[in-house]
Amino acid sequence: MRRRSIIIGTLLVLVLAGGLGLYLYMNQEEEEKPEVTLQKYVSSLQQQDFASLYSLMSQQSLEQSGLTPEQFKEKYKVIFEGMKAGGIEVKMGELVKLEDQPIYTVDYSVRMNTFVGELSKSYTLNMVQQQEEAGTSWRIDWLPSLILPEMVKGDKVRVKVLQPERGNIVDKDDYSLAGKGSVMEWGIVPGKLVPRDSTLPEAEAKAASIAAISEHYKVSVEVIEKALAQKWVKPEYFVPIAVTDDSLIPVELNGVSIQSKQVRAYPLGEAGAQLIGYIRQVTAEDLEKDKEGYYTAQDWIGRAGLEQSLEKQLRGEKGGLIEIVDEAGTSKSVVLRKDAVDGQNIRLSISSRVQRELYQTLASSGDAGAAVLMDSVSGGLLALVSAPAYDPNLMVNGLSQAQWDSYSKNPNLPFTNRFTNRYAPGSVFKAITAAAGLTENVTTVDKVHQIQGKQWRKDASWGGYYVTRVKDLANVTMNDALVYSDNIYFAQEALEMGNDRFIAGIEKFGFGSNFGLDALYLKASQIANKDHLKLDSEVLLADTAYGQGEMLMSPIHIAAAFTPFSNQGKLVNPVLLLAGGQGTAAAGQPILTPEVSQTVRDSLIQVVENPGGTAHALSEVPYKLAAKTGTAELKQAKGEQGQENGFVAVFDTESPSFILSMVIEKVNGRGGSHYVVDKLKPFLTELPGYLARP
Repeated sequence: MRRRSIIIGTLLVLVLAGGLGLYLYMNQEEEEKPEVTLQKYVSSLQQQDFASLYSLMSQQSLEQSGLTPEQFKEKYKVIFEGMKAGGIEVKMGELVKLEDQPIYTVDYSVRMNTFVGELSKSYTLNMVQQQEEAGTSWRIDWLPSLILPEMVKGDKVRVKVLQPERGNIVDKDDYSLAGKGSVMEWGIVPGKLVPRDSTLPEAEAKAASIAAISEHYKVSVEVIEKALAQKWVKPEYFVPIAVTDDSLIPVELNGVSIQSKQVRAYPLGEAGAQLIGYIRQVTAEDLEKDKEGYYTAQDWIGRAGLEQSLEKQLRGEKGGLIEIVDEAGTSKSVVLRKDAVDGQNIRLSISSRVQRELYQTLASSGDAGAAVLMDSVSGGLLALVSAPAYDPNLMVNGLSQAQWDSYSKNPNLPFTNRFTNRYAPGSVFKAITAAAGLTENVTTVDKVHQIQGKQWRKDASWGGYYVTRVKDLANVTMNDALVYSDNIYFAQEALEMGNDRFIAGIEKFGFGSNFGLDALYLKASQIANKDHLKLDSEVLLADTAYGQGEMLMSPIHIAAAFTPFSNQGKLVNPVLLLAGGQGTAAAGQPILTPEVSQTVRDSLIQVVENPGGTAHALSEVPYKLAAKTGTAELKQAKGEQGQENGFVAVFDTESPSFILSMVIEKVNGRGGSHYVVDKLKPFLTELPGYLARP
């Protein structure tokens, strides 16, 4: 038994000794090696896990830095977020042990993306042994240079976004349409709301001052208090409230200050509103839609018109600056810089003077409509106006509630752009139908239609539908039909041509194209709702021939479609943006023979010169004009009275230089297109002078 006990005891000692040896061996294997610490460092840096990064630093170096764990993490976070650091790549060099010292050193490089661009830096770190409860470990001696190599204790990283200058929009003569301007802005310095000699409690004195300011400037107390409650406000800061025309501050208003403010200015005001548009500060919705991450809450963005459609060209590209500054805020070194690229300056074919005068002509009587003036040789759009309109300067500087109500409650919709709207063109289209008939050899100058009465239908298959006309003329030629605007004549001509020949004759006038005017969001005109190459009934074919049916054309297209009648058959595309700052004359696409062009042109001259012509009032203008008028009726159902829109298309025949198209809505009971003609006459009389001077 004794011998057996000795054997068992010996075995137990051997087992315990072996277990202890195994434990010591395993514990030795679990000790962190320098390579493991480096791997953790790289991973923490790439993931921007600054808490883990802190745990890898030596205690002595952290004590020397004076940073608490929270301060360490916050320092890294502020710098990396400020730079918008991402895509961090770390390439470690070879670990080198210093002779006779328990210190390793390693050179490495870091590459990352920032808001300025790619940043690549070279670093060096030292690793020391540190005794911890779990044993000996390797830790990194932390220095500010591990954030950026140029940094020393006390340094900070300053990040700036370098803003580009927004491009200007100018007219053909370099007059500003959108550019720098200044306004006077009133605001409040909170620390001065309570006068020094006030005997009231501070809260009461402050409330009394705000009430007086509210009454004077017609801004609610709630709006003022909300502005003063912003987080950034300090007693000595100027808090802007609204734009003012006053330069003097009433003595009884405590705390009010007036300063000059640089703004985007629109010299044409209402006259150019729908064309130029305006800018506003970005909204939460804008930021949500901003997939490229360009905008911040403080940025401005084009909200309408060319300011919106040409936003990328006008805004330019932001730059950025990452620099190291000392404790006093003085710049020590530039880490990375990218200069901002200013926005492009945009030159338009528009003439400011003509734009302003044409707008006044249209808007003076409170009418809703649009007008387009086009150079028929170069294609330059000299004026694009829509009425009623709004003042884009107010949209930038801030609207009062009364001003907003005047716009939002206006039944004529002042924010609508009518020169790009598509309308049924009415009888102005008859000139195009006449040209198509001549081209297809269906219409001739001498061909006579014998028509009885003011109503006509092809046969009983049309049921109760009739084409109607204004003047009862028995024998009608093409010239008569244009002069007196005879619907029945053109309906019959279209039926004789048939669908295919009729479409072939008219579509070459620009249907299906927006003429490259993407900046205006212009939609191509249409011949019919479904398939513009096929009119699915004889009735629709007949109606389309005189500009009704399902046809829709913009005022811009109407002007362009008349260029063949002033350019020996060449269709000239409208031009708005002048490339390279200079416009070039458009060659024009021949779509009519010179003979067809001249035949229609002669009849359009008679529309003005013939005493019975629908535009005869323009014969009083002191130069020779050709024109076509039209009144289009919009009906919801057959037999009911619909809204009437009046049209005029007119051009100069002696020295072809312009074509003007105008539409005025709701001319019911006001003479239809005759109302438009009378309204245009004073403007056309003075137009040569407007064109001669910038």
